Amino acid sequence: MFSRGINYMKIDRHVKILLSFLCIGIWLLAGSSAALGAEADEPAGLTQKRESGPPVLAPTSPIAASKEPIISSNARAGQPAAESATEPPERYVTIDFENVDINLFIKYISELTGKNFIIDKAVRGNVTIVSPTKISVDEAYKVFESVLEVQGFAAVPAGSIIKIVPSADARSKSVETGFKEDTGEISDKIVTQLIPLKYADPEELKRLFTPLVSKNSVVISYPSTNLLIVTDVLSNIDRLLQIIKQIDVAENVAEISVIPIQNATASDVATILDSIFQGSSSRRAPATRTTRRRTPAQAQPDETGPALGEVSIIADERTNSLIIIASAFDTVKVKNLVAILDKEIPRGTGNINVYYLQHANAEELTQVLTALPEKTDTPAEVGKAPVISKGVEIVADKATNSLVITANKADYAVLENVIKKLDIPRRMVYLEALIMEVKAEKDFAVGVEWVGGFTYGDDKGIVFGGSRSGDGSSLPSLDNPSLPKGFSMGLVNEFIEINGQTFPSISAILNAYKQDSDVHIISTPQILTTDNEEAEIKVGENVPYITSRQENQTLNDFSNYEYKDVGVTLKITPQINQENVVRLQVYVEVIKIKNEGVALATNTPTTFKRTAQTTVIIQDNNTLVIGGIIGDDVSDNLYKVPLLGDIPGLGWLFKTQSQTVDRVNLYIFLTPRIIRNPAEALAVTKQKRDDAQYHHETGWEIEPFKYKENTREVLKSRHVPAEIKVEEPEMEQREPQVIE
Repeated sequence: MFSRGINYMKIDRHVKILLSFLCIGIWLLAGSSAALGAEADEPAGLTQKRESGPPVLAPTSPIAASKEPIISSNARAGQPAAESATEPPERYVTIDFENVDINLFIKYISELTGKNFIIDKAVRGNVTIVSPTKISVDEAYKVFESVLEVQGFAAVPAGSIIKIVPSADARSKSVETGFKEDTGEISDKIVTQLIPLKYADPEELKRLFTPLVSKNSVVISYPSTNLLIVTDVLSNIDRLLQIIKQIDVAENVAEISVIPIQNATASDVATILDSIFQGSSSRRAPATRTTRRRTPAQAQPDETGPALGEVSIIADERTNSLIIIASAFDTVKVKNLVAILDKEIPRGTGNINVYYLQHANAEELTQVLTALPEKTDTPAEVGKAPVISKGVEIVADKATNSLVITANKADYAVLENVIKKLDIPRRMVYLEALIMEVKAEKDFAVGVEWVGGFTYGDDKGIVFGGSRSGDGSSLPSLDNPSLPKGFSMGLVNEFIEINGQTFPSISAILNAYKQDSDVHIISTPQILTTDNEEAEIKVGENVPYITSRQENQTLNDFSNYEYKDVGVTLKITPQINQENVVRLQVYVEVIKIKNEGVALATNTPTTFKRTAQTTVIIQDNNTLVIGGIIGDDVSDNLYKVPLLGDIPGLGWLFKTQSQTVDRVNLYIFLTPRIIRNPAEALAVTKQKRDDAQYHHETGWEIEPFKYKENTREVLKSRHVPAEIKVEEPEMEQREPQVIE
C-alpha cells in the first residue's frame, strides 16, 4: 500500500508538470495570434527573416483562413460591405527564408494553401528564398513548385493529395497531361504534353529537342499519328511549343519561272546566283528542309527569313534569260537579286578600261603588271602578297600605246596607281666617246741607192741603180740632186767625158732613217639613248674576203667573196639613279685592216680586232677612260734588183732591207651627259649643229675657244663639263743608226 501511495504521488506530480507546460503553450499561442493574423500560419520550428525584431516561431496547428483576414490593396474605398463579402479578399504573404529544411517549408505551404502532401522519404535538403515583397497565396504555390524543381523534386497531383517525389520518378507517375497547343498559365510543375504535328517529322523534332530539355525529361516521337510527346516542366514545354510553331509549316512547292535579262549576260548572272544559293544549300540540314511559311507578297529583299533552299538556275543564252526552279519564297529572292544585278551600267563605268600611256611602252608595262601576285584560293607564295583578283586581264595595244584592262573598280584602282608611278618621263644620256691610238712606229731602212746623170745634146738624162725605197718623184735632179730622208752618206765627183759624152760621177748613197708617229684618233662616236635602253653605233665599211678560188681548163678564175664589217662598234646601256650617277654597260669593238693597200689589192685582208666590255659608274658630265690595249706589230720589207741583189756580198749594192715596229696603245674615253628635259636636248642639238657648221667653214678644224663658248651657252644652267685632255706620250728619241 505504501508503495502504491508513492506511485500516486509521482503521477500527481507529473500531471502538474504537464498542466504547467500546457498553460505556457496557451499563453504563447495567445501572444502570437495577432502576428499570424497578418501573415500566414507557419509550422513549428520554421523561422522567417524579418526586417526588424526577433524571429517568430509559428504554431504547430494551421490557422483558418478566416482568422483576421487582410483586405486586399485592390479593394476600393467607399465600396459597400455586401460587395466585399461576396468576393473574399485575397491574402498576401511574405516568403523570405534562409537555409530552412525543405520538409518544414512543405508543411508551411500545406498550412498556407490547405493542400494535402505526401512526402517521399528521398525528399531532403534545405532551401533559401529571398522575397522582400509580399505575394499572393497562388503565387506562393508557384514559388513552391519552382523550389521543388530547383531541388530536383516535383509535385504530382493524385486526386485530393499531392505527391512530393524526385523528378526522375515523377515522369513515371500520374502527372497531368495536356492536349492543347497553348499551355495556359506558365508554372514549373511537371506535365506531359501531347503535341500533334502537321508537316514536320516527329523523329527529326525528337533529335532537335533532346538537347533542349533536362536530362530527366522525356521526349517521345510517334510517327504513326505524327505526334510528339514531351514530359517536362510546363515552362520548358511552352518554349518548345513556340519553336514548333516556327518549324511545323508546309514545305514550299517548287515552281518554274523565266526571268528575261535586259542589260547583263544571262550566263554571268547565273554564275553569281549559283554561287549564292550553293553557299546557302551547304548550310541547311541534309534532311527535309523546314522553313517559315511566307507568301511572295510578304517577302522583301531586306527581310530576315529562313535559309535559302535548293534552287536550280539555268541560263538560256539564245534568249538571254534565266530559268528558275525554286519555291515561291526562293523565287522572290532570286527575282529581287536579278533586279539588282540586271541594271544598265553607264557607258565608261564598266569593267573594261583603256589607259593611254604617255611615256612607257605598252608591251613592256603589260609584262610588269601581269606579274603582280593574284588573289587565289591557295596560299600565296613566300614573298608574294596578293594584290589583284584572279580574273584581271591586261592587253597591250601597240598601235596606240595603250593598255586595255578588264577588272573591277577595286582592282582597276590598284592598277591605275601602279601605272601612274611607272608611266613617267625617262631621262636620256648623250654619250660622247673618243677612241684613239697612241703608237710609236719605228722604221729602219739600210741599203745603197746610186744615181748618175748625163747630158745628151740639149737634153739631160739620169740613170739610177741599186734599190730605192721611194717612188720616181724622189729621184734627184742633175742640177740639184736631193738626198734621201734620214742619215745619208756618199761622194759626188766631177763629170766624166767618154767618147764626147759627159757623165756625172756615180753617187753612192748610204741611208738610214728612223721615223716616229704619235697619236691617231680612230673615231669619235656620239650617241643619244634613253635610260635603261641599249644603244649601238657602227662606223666602218664592208670589206670583201675571198673565201674560195678556182680555175677551169680555160684558165678562167672563179672566186667566192664574203663581206665583213671593218670599223668601230659601240654599244652602251645607261642606268641613271637619283643622285645623277650613271651606270654604263659598255662594249667597244675596233677592227682594222693590216697592210690595207696590199690587202685590198689582193682581197685577202688581215685584220686587227680589239674589244673591250665592262660596266662602269661615273658622275654626270665627267670623263672616264675605260681601257688601254697595247700591242706590237713587226714587219720586214726587202727591196732589191733581181739577180744582182742576190749576189753574195755585192748584193747589198743592189738591195734595201727595212723593218717596221708598230707599238699601238688603244684608249677609250667616255663622257656621259644626262638630258632631263626637252630643253636640254634642244640645247645639245643646237651645240652640235653649230659645231658642224663651224668645222665645215674652217676645214674641220676645232677652235677650242669657240667650243668652250658654245658649251657655256648651252649648259649655262649646269656646271661646265669637264674637258677631255689627251697628253702625247713621251717617245724615246733615238739617234740615227748608220751601217757601214
